[in-house]
Amino acid sequence: MNDIPDPGSAPTAEPLPFGTVEILSAVAGAQRVLDVGCGSGRLTVALARTGADVTGIDTSGERLGEARLRAAATGVELQLIEADFDTSLPFADAAFDAAASRLALMIAEDPVATIRELRRVLEPDGRVATAIWASLSENPWFAVPRETIAAVLGDPRASFARAFGKLGDPAEAAAVHRAAGLTDVEACMLREHVAVADATEHWERLARENGHFRRVAASLTAGERDAVASELAARLARYREGDHLSLPRTLVLVTARR
Repeated sequence: MNDIPDPGSAPTAEPLPFGTVEILSAVAGAQRVLDVGCGSGRLTVALARTGADVTGIDTSGERLGEARLRAAATGVELQLIEADFDTSLPFADAAFDAAASRLALMIAEDPVATIRELRRVLEPDGRVATAIWASLSENPWFAVPRETIAAVLGDPRASFARAFGKLGDPAEAAAVHRAAGLTDVEACMLREHVAVADATEHWERLARENGHFRRVAASLTAGERDAVASELAARLARYREGDHLSLPRTLVLVTARR
């Protein structure tokens, strides 16, 4: 499923992804903002809609292309650059007032080095806001379906997204930011619930919205599909509240200053 708005339609605001409001609040007022690991540009566009001059970086040219389409459809201007946050960033010292990142830091080869490089490109007292998934135990919306795949299809087919939950403890995430030389470091949990009618709806949503689950779903035989559906329903039954399932979803948000 392509979630990029049609560039030919009138500019509209998309629903903000989980954690975006808190990131926007943390960097509010910054005029030059860097979005690190920007992907398809959902946070990047939201930052630009506040009036900031926003630069997004990502290693994927395809995802940056999606970000350009999203920006055009939303009517904002962005600078988008193909760059790797595991290496030196292509910016001068103190080039930005703030740096933000959503669901990217956990894949960094060396998170301390990555954040230290963010610190370099920030002006003195510049702000940082990063959001990453909390531990798997805090995110059954993702963990339980992946566990189901492992139980029914075997571990190799559930070997995707192994970085999910890395740095997912607030104390650990805060320590990484402090080790990179940032100050005023604070970390907290952000919580919400995914509400779906049943396990079938949740699986279908995952297959639409998450590339990992989409690939697994596309590979299933009819028998495997039935077995996964049955096992997932049994594992998610504990989350039933009345006429729906309520599946916890949790981020760790870290805010800091240079």
